[in-house]
Order: sequence, then C-alpha cells, then structure tokens
Amino acid sequence: MSKKILNKEQELMQEIGYSQRAIDLYHNKVNMGEMENPTIVTNFFGSCGDFIKLYLEIDKKRVIKDAKFYYLGCPASASCASAMTSLLKGKTIDKAKRISEDHLLEDLGGLPKSKHDCAKLSIRTLKKAITEYEILTDK
Repeated sequence: MSKKILNKEQELMQEIGYSQRAIDLYHNKVNMGEMENPTIVTNFFGSCGDFIKLYLEIDKKRVIKDAKFYYLGCPASASCASAMTSLLKGKTIDKAKRISEDHLLEDLGGLPKSKHDCAKLSIRTLKKAITEYEILTDK
C-alpha cells in the first residue's frame, strides 16, 4: 500500500473514532502471526462474522509467556486482538481470566461505538482458549 493510501486510511480511522493507539496496533500488526509450538490454539467467530485465531504459550507455572493471533475482519478486530495479546504476556492464567472488554477498550483509548463488539470477540476467544487449556491440563 502506498504511503498516501495509508495516510488517508489513518485520517478516516481517526475521523470515525479510532484512537492513535488502535490505529498503530492495526497498522503495525502487533503480535500478529503464527506461533511455533503453542501450548494452546483456538479460534472464534464473532457475531459480525469476524474471526480470530489465538495462539498461547503457557509455562508450567501457568504464566502466559507469549501470545499471537491471526484474524479475518475489520481493523477494530485486529486492534482489539493486538491489545489483548499485549495485555496477556507475563500474566498468570488466573489474572488473564479477569481481563475484560472494558480493559481492552481502555487500553485502546478509543474505538467507534459500533466496533465495541470487536473487544467482545477478543475476550470470548481468550475465554475459550483458557477453558480449553484448563481442560487439557485438568486445571
């Protein structure tokens, strides 16, 4: 994509309510990518049709050492998943369970109201991954 197109996209995103942090996470693809040898991989479709595939590396002390994702969807889904994976790193599973949609929205500093469901998608994907991990490890 040309710099001119990226600048216009950024302007439009700001105009409709994306914070600079949300825009930066989206454009820089923070934590986006596949992980080799994850402890758990899960995916979830949001009600809008957006999709997140989440990879977590969890150590024996139940600390999330690394978190990555792939997505299909809008910029808000990417921004929310980036923020979530950033918040997860270094947290225990018990602390990760307490991360909420509000935490993501606060961390992002602004998303259009119509895109708040993207935070819900990220959190539902996280909860599903934690549940699968706990089943796998018998808590």
